[in-house]
Amino acid sequence: MNKIKNLLIISGALFLASCSKVLDQQPQASLSPETAFSTRTGVEAGLLGIYDGFQNADYYGLAIWIYADLYADNLTHTGTFPTFAQMANKKLLTDNTNIGAMWNRIYNTINRANNLIVQAEKLNDPAFNKVAAIGEARALRAIAYFDLLRFFGGNTQGYGKTGGAGVPLFTQPTLSPADGAPKSRATEAEIYAQILGDLDFAILNVPTTAANGRLTRNAVTAMRARVQLYREQWTDAETMATNVISQFAAQPNGGLIAGVDFANLWLSKNIRPESIWELQYFADDGNSGAFYYYPGANGGRNEITSSSSLALAHEVGDLRRGINVTVAAPGIPANKTRKFSRTAGDDNIILIRLAELYLIRAEARARKTPSDIAGAQADLNVIRTRAGLAPTTAATTADLILAIQQERRIELAHEGHRWFDLRRYNNYGAVGITEAFRSLWPIPQREVLTSGNIIAQNSGYQ
Repeated sequence: MNKIKNLLIISGALFLASCSKVLDQQPQASLSPETAFSTRTGVEAGLLGIYDGFQNADYYGLAIWIYADLYADNLTHTGTFPTFAQMANKKLLTDNTNIGAMWNRIYNTINRANNLIVQAEKLNDPAFNKVAAIGEARALRAIAYFDLLRFFGGNTQGYGKTGGAGVPLFTQPTLSPADGAPKSRATEAEIYAQILGDLDFAILNVPTTAANGRLTRNAVTAMRARVQLYREQWTDAETMATNVISQFAAQPNGGLIAGVDFANLWLSKNIRPESIWELQYFADDGNSGAFYYYPGANGGRNEITSSSSLALAHEVGDLRRGINVTVAAPGIPANKTRKFSRTAGDDNIILIRLAELYLIRAEARARKTPSDIAGAQADLNVIRTRAGLAPTTAATTADLILAIQQERRIELAHEGHRWFDLRRYNNYGAVGITEAFRSLWPIPQREVLTSGNIIAQNSGYQ
């Protein structure tokens, strides 16, 4: 995707210089959105540009899933970055450069989507499925806003509660300083309304099949199930998950890869139907995952490692243990993960898979009113059976919720869910956080200061 970066979205900032001749120059390395997206091929390139934003190391290329497991209890910091140490110690500062870079990358990705959505609407090409392209861009925008909320929004009790904080909401392109003027934070409810509107449009308009790495209807539906789980909309979360699961439930293992082949979800690529959506990486356009895990002797920098707590959380005989917490072998260092093993950076990154949907539906069934105990047990046992474990003994709603929390930790380890689950369960104390305000991450200090405090900092941070 690097090849199309010159077609990507124009920055809202203007370069200023004292020489008027410099100010009069026409841009040489970029195109206006009107020009770049005036054709079908331009819009297609722009869509790839949005995915390229997701692939960046400050987003899904490293940041979001490592930070979410490091701030919880699945990863241990073994490197030298002080910004990572803040995450591991649960003592974030507002000037943490990694947090600032992630915030800016996500908003840059949102702006790419905003530009494409506005310009694609103007296209009149009978051979071009305009609403499908817009739907794809809107779904990507929704996911980006959801990721911002997961880190910076909600309140100290979790997500979807009364009075939850949101983030600044931009749905129009930022092409000038005026467009990029600071906005105060929308409410959490307002951000969710935008997210759900975008996802609903996408479900109606994106295709059922697509090239590897591109969103499909199932992928968008799965993401909507995840959003509704966070919002504690149990019935809708169950319905959305069922819409995808029902297509594969009759297959062996309910559509999941066999337990003995679990590592192949990552050692291979695009294993269907379990992998619903995964970002594509190559040696010349890679991510930083394995590089940050693996030590120097294996071509990495040894910045993070699987925690002893994660290792101990596995039951005896769990087939996932050696994938989540490696045992030293030729070419494989100890206490890392098989989910990232290519230091060249060409591991794909799975953003959502069928196993998560079984866990979403299990939780939704257990927590809805009235609870569907048998249905929740059945879904949980799909995951446990694949892992080589006996069926769950949890028989009450409370016990099932605890069992599902535990299963999510193991099944989704190294995939960036653990911290957000702890927030959802209002259980951040389990990782040693005693100050409730630290359940929300600080808005980057630069954003607060340059906005003239129009963007309000999360309470508790100086």
